[in-house]
Amino acid sequence: MQNLTMLTSEEQRLWDLYNNEIMETAHDEDFDDIVKLATQICNVPISLISLVETGRQWLKAKIGINDDDNSTRETSFFDYALEQEQDFFQVDDASKDIRFFNNPLVTNAPNIRFYAGVPLVSKNGLKLGTLCVINSVPQHLTDEQSFALKVLAKQVIKLLDLRLSNKELMAQKARLKQQAEMQNRIISIIAHDVRNPIASLKQIVDFNRNNDLTDAEAKELMDMAEVHLDGTLDLLSDLLNWGKMQIASNKLENKPIDLYKMVEDKLSKAYGNASIKNNKLVNLVDKELIVNSDPNAVCFIIRNLLSNANKFTENGIITVYAQREKDKVLISVSDTGVGMDNDVKDSLFDGKGKHTTLGTHKEKGSGLGLLFTKDYIDLLGGTISIKSNKGQGTTFYIEMKA
Repeated sequence: MQNLTMLTSEEQRLWDLYNNEIMETAHDEDFDDIVKLATQICNVPISLISLVETGRQWLKAKIGINDDDNSTRETSFFDYALEQEQDFFQVDDASKDIRFFNNPLVTNAPNIRFYAGVPLVSKNGLKLGTLCVINSVPQHLTDEQSFALKVLAKQVIKLLDLRLSNKELMAQKARLKQQAEMQNRIISIIAHDVRNPIASLKQIVDFNRNNDLTDAEAKELMDMAEVHLDGTLDLLSDLLNWGKMQIASNKLENKPIDLYKMVEDKLSKAYGNASIKNNKLVNLVDKELIVNSDPNAVCFIIRNLLSNANKFTENGIITVYAQREKDKVLISVSDTGVGMDNDVKDSLFDGKGKHTTLGTHKEKGSGLGLLFTKDYIDLLGGTISIKSNKGQGTTFYIEMKA
């Protein structure tokens, strides 16, 4: 959360206003009911819920007026209500008030004479706008009417808070659903991709014990088992990293990272596997680029994207590129490998697929590496996107805070 004490009073007010995520939203029946009730209680034709930005006011709800939702702040009565220490501002006859007699809203439609407004005060004590009632003839509210208007203004704030809370709950529900789907997928993968290689290995051991295999058959089966076990070890490594990520999700560090050196280190460690497939590794990261982020998370992301690129590339080039753009850092990992069609590309991060494409050396994977990579990027507040065409290679683009 931003430190409001570092901002001017008007910047604090605007931050609070935008943090409510209410501007430009559709009209809402609950807010509409409040302005309807205000007109009835105060016996006026016009009532507005007005939220005020730097240069304009926007109407969340209105009754009795057909103008656009926007008007300039200069012509509104808001600043006068804002300046009042009291929680109620009233003008009995604007045409006789030196502050308003030449205001366009007084001299022209809607020909305001009477105005009464209650500031909409947020839980941070900041005035976001007003609930106001308006008449084209002079008027004065009774104590009972002004009290009712104050109560309705508090209801507007409660609706804003409730709306924001509901939005946060929906987002949390979506995250929990996604996490549950991921856990179910992991259980399914463990049941299939971990159990089967171990069962196959046990079968080979049983065959050997019973002397049911020739030396050639035993060697062939052991070679197959080795491939399966390599995949199983990779899967267990991914699962271990996922567990670490869940534990560390609330403990992410924010340290300066020399991204060029980090990528160089990851490329050196990937060299062995890359050379087996005759792939060239290229580091095009800006040598002066320093990124403030969690080192373990960034390492995981780069390592998994390099591993994925090598899996689907042979006799090709794998390139890591990064540069700063304002307060963002853009990272890309590109390969000249087999690429993928749109169906595969669109399903990479949905967590629904149960099988992954074999690599150029028939490498099998769980598909969890990329899902965990996206999870880490999400935790860092970044985004990941893909550009790929069948037979033309793949590029993963990452955008994150610098």
